[in-house]
Amino acid sequence: MKPLIALLLLASLAGCAVTPPRMPATSPELAWQERQAQLQSLKLWQLTGRLAVQSGDDGWNATLIWRQENEQYRMQLVAPLGQGSLQLEGDNQQVELRTSEGKSAVSSDPDTLILTELGWRVPVSALRYWVLGLAAPGPAEWELDAFGRLHHLKQSGWEVEFLDYAMQGTTELPSRLFVTNHQARVRLVIKRWELADDLRS
Repeated sequence: MKPLIALLLLASLAGCAVTPPRMPATSPELAWQERQAQLQSLKLWQLTGRLAVQSGDDGWNATLIWRQENEQYRMQLVAPLGQGSLQLEGDNQQVELRTSEGKSAVSSDPDTLILTELGWRVPVSALRYWVLGLAAPGPAEWELDAFGRLHHLKQSGWEVEFLDYAMQGTTELPSRLFVTNHQARVRLVIKRWELADDLRS
């Protein structure tokens, strides 16, 4: 019995092992520069998550599947309980919005298209960068956390809170974002990230 007891004790101790706490970056600014270079190199990715949009008294929740390859993207939104679905597909020149009822509309600006057709204020053009933990091109103000990641961002009249991050292989990506301005609130919880190697395998 003694060898068995010893094995059980070792197994119990191994199960109680605690991952050592992560050490903050020596220089958050330097870590941020390195992160930007890594994230900007991501040209093919897909995320799956939950999107909630609140504009005035109106709100909408949906499952979001977003695939991005260079400038090409496809966003599929599926509402619960058979409330319909939407697909936004295009590039930096033109985008088309299609509904499950067969309606479609085309524009050169996805933000304006969504506002005109659905009444939602969603900063799709900038969100492409924010979901990766990057500022979009153009003026921006940001705060970094102790690990050199975006913690709070102000850009284009919006404020973005990066509430949590998760590892995808060797890349650390946002898993929860809260995007607000004086007219709308957008919450995004990302359940799954897939990067180039995952999508090509």
